Parts: sequence; structure tokens; C-alpha cells
Amino acid sequence: MDTLFNTKFEGEPTQHNQPGVQLKSNTYELQESNVRLKLNVVNTVGFGDQINKEDSYKSIVEFIDAQFEAYLQEELKIKRTLHSYHDTRIHACLYFIAPTGHSLKSLDLVTMKKLDSKVNIIPIIAKSDAISKSELAKFKIKITSELVSNGVQIYQFPTDDETVAEINSTMNGHLPFAVVGSTEEVKIGNKMVRARQYPWGTVQVENENHCDFVKLREMLIRVNMEDLREQTHTRHYELYRRCKLEEMGFKDTDPDSKPFR
Repeated sequence: MDTLFNTKFEGEPTQHNQPGVQLKSNTYELQESNVRLKLNVVNTVGFGDQINKEDSYKSIVEFIDAQFEAYLQEELKIKRTLHSYHDTRIHACLYFIAPTGHSLKSLDLVTMKKLDSKVNIIPIIAKSDAISKSELAKFKIKITSELVSNGVQIYQFPTDDETVAEINSTMNGHLPFAVVGSTEEVKIGNKMVRARQYPWGTVQVENENHCDFVKLREMLIRVNMEDLREQTHTRHYELYRRCKLEEMGFKDTDPDSKPFR
């Protein structure tokens, strides 16, 4: 996140000995030139660290539902103030996958399957410089095939608007993005670049031959931010809202089972 927004977000790393999964939410006000952005970053602290991982996804699902519920309660008020309401719904889930080069962990498949109707999932191979280029290409194909065969619906960049159709279509073919993060600057030639230095060489974060970081940033922040918000509202929240209102006894039909007009 530091690399993505070129900001140093505060927060201490958490130990890997948590008894369960906790969600920690932080809100930041970012400004670049005259553009202001209110950013909520939610960390799933302790995810995957327990011996029994069966219930790891539950805290995440409950947290997402709680944000939907808060929005629904605001919507149901007689005097609604949605224009000034601080929307805490989760608009994108960056799902980090360990760079094993093998198959997805069952925890990943189960969690993504539980989340795909609730949030826009963007799968990301973390620390992708840990495996070779040929292994990475095979790993991407393997991940995509496993997601499809397990019926996991990841977020697809929209291709219905002709202004972004070409770029989004190309980028859909690059998923999952293989990224490397770094806030350290290294001098390459006559300019400073963000990179990771190893005894064998330097991995440049913003060099597209080295990783997909630039693609992720472009897709997430510049091209599809509004669509991510729209999908959250029209697809994921709408599903939650419909189920909740049906539980409360609301129906789309009149007593004679004819749809209301």
C-alpha cells in the first residue's frame, strides 16, 4: 500500500501468533496536486496464521456485511444523509497469493469463494521476484484455471465502455498481477527509481519487464476506481440489501403474487 500510494502509512507489523483473524481499519486523507482522496485501508491481521484455518474467512465476511448493514440502516432512515455519509463499504479486495509456483492453497480457494459475491476480488501474486519468469507464467495460468474450475468470480475490468475497452481487455489477460513492492530508492543510470536490491541484481518496481506493479496501479487508481465503487453498490450491496429486506418480510410482489408496477 505504501508503494501503491507513494505514502508512508503508519502502523506496526503484527506478530504471526494471533488467536484469530482481526480486521484493522485505518482512514487516510491523501492529496496529490489538487485531488483529494479519502482512503480506507483494512488489514486482515492474522489471516492464515492459525493451525485450524477453517473459520479464517468468517471475520472478513462479517466485517464486509457490517459495512453493508451500516449503509442499509442509513438508507432506511426517514431523513437520509447519504450525500455526506462516510461510506465504509469495501470497494476492492487485494487478495495476496504466496509465490509458491504450485497451486492455490485450499484456504485461498475457500476464502475467495466466500467473498466473491460480497466484494471485488483482485488476485495478486506477492513478492513475485521470488520465482523465475517461466515459473511465474505457468503459475498465473494455474491460478486462473483453479479459480475457474472452483467457480470463483474475480473482478473483471469492464470492457463495455469503448474508451477503456482495449486496455481493460488486455489487462484482464494479465490477471493475477505479479507485484513487487518497495519504498527504497536506488540510482539506476542517472535517475532514482523505487527498487529492491539483491546480491544478483536490482528489481525495479515500476519497470514493467520486472513486475506488474504499474499495471495494478493504473487499473486500480486511474482507470477503474469508479467502476469498482459502482460494482460494490449495484452488485454486491444490492444482493445484501435484497436478502436483508426479504428477511424483514419485504417482497417485490403484491399479495396476489403480481409484481408491483
